[in-house]
Amino acid sequence: MKKVFTVELFLFILVAAVLAGPRLQVEPTVYRFGEVTEGIVVRAVFVLTNVGDAPLLFPQQPHTSCGCTSAPLPKEKLAPGESTELVVFFDSTGFGGRKITRKVELFSNDPQAPKQVLILEGYVREAQPYEGSASTLYYGFYLLVDLRSPEDYARGHLLGAINIPLTALDQWVERLPRSLPLYFYDETGEGALEAARILRERGAIAARAIAGGLAGWWEEVGGAFFVRAEGTKIPSLGTPRYGQRTVSAHRIVRSYQVVVDLRSPEEYAAGHLPGAVNVVPDELSGWLAVLPGTGDAGRLYIWLVDADGAKACELAARFREEGQADVYCLVGGLEQWKIRYGGELLWEEEAG
Repeated sequence: MKKVFTVELFLFILVAAVLAGPRLQVEPTVYRFGEVTEGIVVRAVFVLTNVGDAPLLFPQQPHTSCGCTSAPLPKEKLAPGESTELVVFFDSTGFGGRKITRKVELFSNDPQAPKQVLILEGYVREAQPYEGSASTLYYGFYLLVDLRSPEDYARGHLLGAINIPLTALDQWVERLPRSLPLYFYDETGEGALEAARILRERGAIAARAIAGGLAGWWEEVGGAFFVRAEGTKIPSLGTPRYGQRTVSAHRIVRSYQVVVDLRSPEEYAAGHLPGAVNVVPDELSGWLAVLPGTGDAGRLYIWLVDADGAKACELAARFREEGQADVYCLVGGLEQWKIRYGGELLWEEEAG
């Protein structure tokens, strides 16, 4: 009996010695993300727990093995028994066709393991020609803003343009993006010049008026990318007004871009990219068939987006096989957009 008591006491003392002071436990230590398409940002979650009996401190941010990986610590201190999540991001852009192993070195005041190495591993598949990342879409993104009345906008407007009447512009100034191109237009360009000036003064350095407004557009490229309500005649627009810091219609139509959101109307209304056209998958072929002409120098790039990229990429592949060369899908869908950019440019509602 005395011998058993001695062994139990020894084990108790041993366990107490091991747990004395701060002690870091990480689950998992290896994160296997399987196979992803190039351009995807992998989001790996490691749970950090202080299983010791003293405060656990992280004296510095984790060190990553390359600039493609980031691991910001949410807390610098954990009380005994407390846990937190370390979220590690790996950007797979440029790693297509490669097996990946990335290390994250985590430093703490755990006396038994002051440095722990966490590992991400998996395979990055090369992207297909029709697959594009959220960053590709973001850096090519621009927003067309129609400054006319809602009635004029409903009769006809440029494909993918949003409607913000010039009289309501002040209410939208804080909402419009500052770092991405904004192209304003009205009938003749006069109001657009004023709108672009206001936005530039508020920090939107890439705000421009379309030269001559819709009148200038029709003179340069005719009805390219102009969507009209059924039975509506070509509008009478007046005399184009020109000024400095404008963008020509020719420049826009050379690489005209429109985002097509394939989700349900309810999902679309809850948050979508501004200017995105909501077309459910069953109606996409019909929508493509009645798109306005591109003009002699025009080229239309269509981005299909959905929640996770699955349906969008399936349809993009099909349309490519049918000869539509400039149809792309957002790899990983809007989930990937949120990982990269949070809620930036995801609007719950739109003017008009």
